[in-house]
Amino acid sequence: MSISIDYHLLSSKQVFWILLSVIISISPHLPRLPIWFGFLAIIVVSSRWLTATKKLRPMPKLMIAFITIMLSLAIIYFQGFKLNREISVTILSTMTVLKLLETWRKRDAWMVVTLCYFVILTRFFYSQDMLLVFYLFISVIVITHTLYVLQHDNDENYLDKHEIKQTLGLLMTGLPLAALFFLFFPRLGSPIWGSPDFFGQGKTGMSEEMSPGSISQLFNDDSTAFRVIFDDEIPKNSQLYWRGPVLWDFDGKTWSRNKKTRSIHRSKSFRESGERVSYEVELEPTGQHFMFALDYVADAPTEALILSDSQLMSKIKINQLGHYKATSFFKIYNPYERLSFDALDRLTQLPKGFNDKTLNMIKQWKSLNLSPEQLIQKALLLFARDEFYYSYSPPLLFGDTVDQFLFETKSGFCEHYASAFTVMMRAAGLPTRVVTGYQGGIFNKDYLLVKQSDAHAWSEVWIKNKGWLRVDPTAAVSPERVEKGSQALMNQNSRSWHDNGWSRKLGERYDGMRHKWNKWVRDYNAVKQQALFNVFGFDSQNGKSIAIVLGIIMISTTLIVLLFLYLTRPKRILNHYDKIYQQFLTVFIKKGLVKPVDLGVTSFAESACERYPQAQTSIVEFTQLYLKLRFSKYSKKQKNLDKRLLTIVSKIKNQIGEIK
Repeated sequence: MSISIDYHLLSSKQVFWILLSVIISISPHLPRLPIWFGFLAIIVVSSRWLTATKKLRPMPKLMIAFITIMLSLAIIYFQGFKLNREISVTILSTMTVLKLLETWRKRDAWMVVTLCYFVILTRFFYSQDMLLVFYLFISVIVITHTLYVLQHDNDENYLDKHEIKQTLGLLMTGLPLAALFFLFFPRLGSPIWGSPDFFGQGKTGMSEEMSPGSISQLFNDDSTAFRVIFDDEIPKNSQLYWRGPVLWDFDGKTWSRNKKTRSIHRSKSFRESGERVSYEVELEPTGQHFMFALDYVADAPTEALILSDSQLMSKIKINQLGHYKATSFFKIYNPYERLSFDALDRLTQLPKGFNDKTLNMIKQWKSLNLSPEQLIQKALLLFARDEFYYSYSPPLLFGDTVDQFLFETKSGFCEHYASAFTVMMRAAGLPTRVVTGYQGGIFNKDYLLVKQSDAHAWSEVWIKNKGWLRVDPTAAVSPERVEKGSQALMNQNSRSWHDNGWSRKLGERYDGMRHKWNKWVRDYNAVKQQALFNVFGFDSQNGKSIAIVLGIIMISTTLIVLLFLYLTRPKRILNHYDKIYQQFLTVFIKKGLVKPVDLGVTSFAESACERYPQAQTSIVEFTQLYLKLRFSKYSKKQKNLDKRLLTIVSKIKNQIGEIK
């Protein structure tokens, strides 16, 4: 005998919450998953919903198997056969979605919903941002409520307030335990989230190349680059040059790094002159090796290197929120960088066949026998006195980009001025390079906030017997950019219709919240945990102390949860008619007839009539009148009918021989 399967055992309400759980768990992964995954999710979810609501026949099993095999091959083709984080998340998400096509019973539904917990948890592999954690918390509420709906089906209302309140109550009982385990459960020396944070990967900010327009694009990006906490007072804005990639080579349009530079160690004489400033940097993940520090950093942090051109480089890619301390010295000249003759020659080279007008102009300047400082000053006066404009939306340049900028458009962002100035100095025979990074920042309560929109480029010129001299040609055209920061430009001319002081302040307040989240949650590591153990009198985190603390946590939390459940236990409140019905039941209880809990009012009345036929008319009359009053609307004759109920109860007592 073949047994047919009822493909509609789950109610439409249960299917709705199952689909919502799957959607909310896979949504944060969509930007990282293959492009076909989004179409797959839409097709599967729509198909399963139509099957539940329109009572359509499901997809054949052979077709489901064929789709599963084809998608497995697609995953291997696009992401490779090597088992890693990316392919694991893709497989888990894909199989969770496909499982919907064969989810007809509660057993399968529980499996899918449980998988949703794992899918949403894997998002922590990529980020632990505050907004994402809030989203995950909402997701847990939805998924947990789905389990509740599967256990207590009431198809009348998809969003039943009582059911949602029950779910929230269950989750609230677990919060104290979760918080205590967060604080006291043993952890590694790294931050609590040990896996790398790839949330910032792809959004690199600064790169190792610069061409016209590359930095001006960042001017529209108000996301955080890094935060800085100074040990003492914050220096003036004009001193805040955050050094990043140093660019040596020019091909006529694009500047690029010298990747052969090696690490160096600062000599003691480096600290003998210059104003000293110490600070701590909280760097957002970039997926790059570049770190940022004020010119010029004295010593590299333990996890970084100082290259010979004063770049600060991380030994590994910065794929998670990073912290490092640095000490810098403000110097007019930096003579402590050793340069070979080959390096000096490389820093004066220009591509052939480009920018003839610029080269001819500099040739005329050289005939005046000007000193290096005079040549620099003459170039800056050209930018300051001629009709040059500082613009974050300059016209596009092609071919001889420097010639077009200097003699035609005369409108550009910092990279245009730095590039043109560096070409001019090299044409004059002075070793010069472009430095990219950030300039300025915003004081945001207790720290300095540096945004991507603070991205900047400037030049460095090698002066014989003096060393490297920082020259910022942008300051000659727009002194406010250097003295007051990029915010001064935004206040003068908004970048878009929604760019205003109010929106920027709101973003800064949100970043302040993120800074505190990073400090107290993301950076909660073994060192901070040990400090907490010390408060409770434990000098070390050995097995005994951990067992004691965790035991206390388990016992105290259990007691708190039990107390909460006792205080919030459902209490049955009898209304007026239920009390009268209890009097009716008491009459039969005293005669040995007890109403089972699962027996309905009408069914009990039938059994009572069979046992006491002499009171059949009164029992039926009471039951009908009770049901009418209990579940009908208000009646003007209600008081008279209430008295009638009590009268019938007394009559039944007499009819079955009840002794008062």
